[in-house]
Amino acid sequence: MKRRAYTLLELIFIVVILGILSTVAIPRLFFSRSDATISNAKTQLAAIRSGISLKYNDNLLQAKPEFPKKLDNANPNKLFENVINIPIKDSGNKNGWHRVGDDKYTFMLDGKVANFKYDKTTGDFSCNDQNEICKSLQ
Repeated sequence: MKRRAYTLLELIFIVVILGILSTVAIPRLFFSRSDATISNAKTQLAAIRSGISLKYNDNLLQAKPEFPKKLDNANPNKLFENVINIPIKDSGNKNGWHRVGDDKYTFMLDGKVANFKYDKTTGDFSCNDQNEICKSLQ
């Protein structure tokens, strides 16, 4: 009877292949927390912009063609409550949205800040900076 077994060369070859696969494939399988936060912010930004447009259309149907005067009522627990159904909680110094003025907001991610401004005459809600956070949210 012959016993079948793997040779040392075959085992080394398998270990090398598994090592290459793990270094290439595994990092691509997992999203980082920052990527998830950016994806969430993109969705929120789209909802805010759509809400502004919907409020304008509602006003237009009532013969008052104007954009919303404010996006929220200065309640820190309810950002953008005037334009979206489920308001966003102010994150303060953590990652997320923060209100800094009547028409100014910031989005913070890992210590980096993107400044957004709402223009009530044009309905534009956009980032004023040219940093990587603004570019990734556009």
